[in-house]
Amino acid sequence: MKRRYVILLTACVNPGGMPFTVLNDTSERLRQYREALDFYLRETTQPIVFCENTLCDFSEDYKEHISSGRLEYITFDGNNFDKSKGKGYGEALIMEEAFRISKLLGQCDFVVKITGRLIVRNISQLVKDNRRMITDTIQTFYPHDKMIDSRLVILPKLFCINDFLAKKNSINDTQGYFFEHLLYDTIISRKKYVFVPFLHVPLIDGISGSTGNLYKSDSAKYNHHRFAFDMLGNALMMERLYANYHTPTFIRCTIYIVRLCLFVKSR
Repeated sequence: MKRRYVILLTACVNPGGMPFTVLNDTSERLRQYREALDFYLRETTQPIVFCENTLCDFSEDYKEHISSGRLEYITFDGNNFDKSKGKGYGEALIMEEAFRISKLLGQCDFVVKITGRLIVRNISQLVKDNRRMITDTIQTFYPHDKMIDSRLVILPKLFCINDFLAKKNSINDTQGYFFEHLLYDTIISRKKYVFVPFLHVPLIDGISGSTGNLYKSDSAKYNHHRFAFDMLGNALMMERLYANYHTPTFIRCTIYIVRLCLFVKSR
């Protein structure tokens, strides 16, 4: 059966003094959310769920997409928790609310979770890569320092609900345990799912809410084939580092094929 994917854009227009957040200008954040949402509606074919947690409702501007069933717009009062837990905990609450309310998410198999202000230029290619996997596959950036970059993740829906969000209360930015730490720990301890890093460089445009750093897709000069080779090689490295991680056979085969192709190409 064909896998069903939904893009989930998480949003917080008014952070309200959230710790570890540099980008606090609500008008600028709103502009970025609109720009990103417009991009995904224009450049993708997947259903989209936009979930915002400060009661900022600009859904009237997208009523045509909403009425057609392409877009679900959710906003709720979800930013009034203990701020010491941080924005990562807030994002987990956004995801939880989206799963609770959204009919689109209720019908999907995989969730493409994207930080809602960011534009992933090659998102269609990344979804296509995941669709080609022969089993339920988690795809993210490669882990670093026991964290996984959460700007973009492709996750089985049941993993999100039953594994990741079930442990959301452990997130506490002030204590140094971020959303990214929990994502890493949950993926590494998973039993049922296969983890494969992205096979193409995610081309991201936008601004980091935490640091204010600029992400520019045109600065990603890394060769895509080299990137795939390195990511697959890192999967083998994970097997040596983590006792409960075992590289799937199809990944091993892919590594050998890529190595052979690179060797032949270099001749």
